Amino acid sequence: MQTIPIVESHYDSVPVFPLPTFVLFPQTTTRLHVFEPRYRQLVSDALSTQRLVVLVGLKPGWESDYYGTPPSYEIGTLARIVNEERLGDGRYNLYVHSLARVRLRTLHTLTPYRTAEVEVIHDEAGDAQAVEESMVRLVATVRGLMLQRGEHASALAAAISSTRKPAILTHRLASVLAFDPAVRQQLLETISVHDRCERLVELAGELLLRSTELELQGRDNTSDWIN
Repeated sequence: MQTIPIVESHYDSVPVFPLPTFVLFPQTTTRLHVFEPRYRQLVSDALSTQRLVVLVGLKPGWESDYYGTPPSYEIGTLARIVNEERLGDGRYNLYVHSLARVRLRTLHTLTPYRTAEVEVIHDEAGDAQAVEESMVRLVATVRGLMLQRGEHASALAAAISSTRKPAILTHRLASVLAFDPAVRQQLLETISVHDRCERLVELAGELLLRSTELELQGRDNTSDWIN
């Protein structure tokens, strides 16, 4: 795997790849399939320079102007293309690694795609004791959820075992626990590690409760069928 560059405090001009209902959290990875001509050009240009792109979600209502310049959120993620596959018809399959949360300061539309001046937004660590207490509750709740999900808990297990750093772990767990795009965007924009952790405790608890209820319903249905 290629070396991940040290993150700077700001970048003057980075290609912007807006995606509907999409949020990528810092220190996570994702795969992308790029097929639109303007974004194939974006990828080609990025690969010839720093391999950097800003991935950002489109605001609700994007459908009416998708092929134009629909409004995007101000907060997105700076990511680096670490691996690419160019297909015969010009499409790309990409594997990208998220480096940091960024705020889009100035947007430019001089090319078929947008570029932006961005600044990196760092997490606020806050009170170490409060964060530690929240992390204990979060990990305990996630482990309970893993026991409920059994063989389907691999993503949670991978996140839990990947790091002990609260800032990184909360981002990785957010990537697995949050499904609604609006909730994911809110979590991305939450710079307080403690606040993000507390929100994840709520999400994990809700999922655990739902999983328990479904299991109990399944047992009741089985009992009825046997009787």
